[in-house]
Amino acid sequence: MGKFVVGIGNTLLKDEGVGCHVAHALERIPLPDVEIIDGGTSSDVLQLIDDAGKLIIVDAVRGGGVPGEIYRFRPEDVTLEEEHLLSLHDMSFVDSLKLMRLWRNIREAVIIGIEPREIGWGLELSAELREKMPRIIDTVLEELNIANCRGEMKC
Repeated sequence: MGKFVVGIGNTLLKDEGVGCHVAHALERIPLPDVEIIDGGTSSDVLQLIDDAGKLIIVDAVRGGGVPGEIYRFRPEDVTLEEEHLLSLHDMSFVDSLKLMRLWRNIREAVIIGIEPREIGWGLELSAELREKMPRIIDTVLEELNIANCRGEMKC
């Protein structure tokens, strides 16, 4: 069973697009047996995944922390009553992920959320998130059980 990383977000709204920026950064790293998907703002992107040993979703998340703070949680950790650690997108994305796990063979699903600094018109991440990108990438690689794969090193 393969591993998937899906970056979610709107790259037209600065830090809201952090998941997509992470996906593009990961595409430049040789990651055998890992499929990287830029999911944009579509919850339908999950239909592309049939079976997965591990599914990692990367998205902007308002958790009340400092910009660039990294959160790790599972879809089942998110409930409608909680106001922290919810995606900036409609809850239907998390609901879609929960439902998808019922009819697809997904062993483990994890959401890596990144606290945004700026949500507004612009194609670039805020300075705070650009500075944190190496740590965000390392967090995803650790979640994939792949360490130190950035730069010149081969995985």
